[in-house]
Formats: sequence, C-alpha cells, structure tokens
Amino acid sequence: MILIFDYFGTLLSSRSMDFNRGLKAFWETYYRDKCQFEEMKAYGEELFEELLLRHKDGYEYPFVAEELPLYAKKFGGDVVPLSVEEEADFLMRCNDFELESSTKDLLAKCSEKDIPMYVLSNSGFRGEALLTILERFGIGKYFIKLWSSAEFGRIKPCREFFELAISTALADNPKEIRENIIFVGDMYDTDVIGAHASGIKSCWLNRKDGEDIDKLATYSITTLSGLSDII
Repeated sequence: MILIFDYFGTLLSSRSMDFNRGLKAFWETYYRDKCQFEEMKAYGEELFEELLLRHKDGYEYPFVAEELPLYAKKFGGDVVPLSVEEEADFLMRCNDFELESSTKDLLAKCSEKDIPMYVLSNSGFRGEALLTILERFGIGKYFIKLWSSAEFGRIKPCREFFELAISTALADNPKEIRENIIFVGDMYDTDVIGAHASGIKSCWLNRKDGEDIDKLATYSITTLSGLSDII
C-alpha cells in the first residue's frame, strides 16, 4: 500500500483564512516606505482575480515566482527574495492552521506499518514551504516527498499532476503496483475525481457528509482517523 495525501483540509485544517494577514506583515517588512497598505491590499485583490481565472483553466498562480515580481513592478524596488522560511511564515499568518491529534496518531500508525506516504497539494506556495509547515507541526517526517502545484504549474484534478506523484511513488517502491495506491483528500472535484481518472483508489475525507453522486470514491470517511480501518 502507498498513501498520497492532499494537504489543505486533509492534513491541516484552517480555522480561518485571510490573505491580508500575511500581506500586511510582508508590507511592513518590505514596502512600508513605498506605498500605503491599502494600496497593496487593493492590488492583491486584483491579483486574486487573476488566480481565480488561472484556476478555472486548471493552472496555478505561483506566489513567489509570479506574484512577488508584480508587487515590485507596481510599487518599485527589487523583487523580494522570499526564503522558504519566510514563505512558510507568510502562509501561516494567512491561515490559523489546526492539526487534529487524531491526524498525528494516524500518521504514526501508518509509519509503524511501513506504509510509504506522500503529499500532493494544490497551492500557490512552494512545496518546501508547505513541508516546512508540516515540520513545524511535527508531521513532516512522515512524508517521503511533497509536490505543490506552484512548481508543477497545473492543479488537481490534472491527470499529469497525479501521474507525477504516482510514477515517483512506484519508482520508490518497486514491489508496489498502481492498484495499491490510495489518494486521501477532502475535495471531491479535485481529489476524488482526479484519483479516479488516474486509475488509483481514492479515500474521500467527507467531513460535510456530501453525496458521491458519480460513485467514484473507493472509500469514504468522515474523519482522518477513519483511515485506520482501511489500512
């Protein structure tokens, strides 16, 4: 068995999300002498509309690679060379992340069973930054590799994005086969549909008691701890 997890809403939940919390700290550090925060906030809202358009077409809008240069172009100065740690800080300011204790227990149980685990995430933030956050919560050690759409350029349910994770996981574990891979995620349209189209099993973390209209989910659980009954 191989497990590939979604990130947001699956491994980590967010009690609240506000991009401007991160943006304000960024402004205070790098742009206070170049513009008013309200100007940067308004521009950030314009860029968010671009993100929605990209996502609608199945593409990602990387924060560091594409958004940061636009702030420099708009307000002056050099492009901020945001480090991985700073990017993780930014994302954590935007999100009031929560790690359920049952998630830690589940990952520890999978590790004890020597089940290889990976993460495939839709995110405009780099994979290293996402992994840094998992490490801060004490669970980064459980994952062999994490992929972010920020580097890949396309978002789930893109089959090629799934295939990147699948092919790597199978190469890492030559005794395993595609049919033994389970993708675990909370979003039906991206996680369940994407896994099904890629020919792997899916475990839908169905927290809101949604309906599997197309009967695509191999398994359905209401809490991540429910995965224990499957592994």
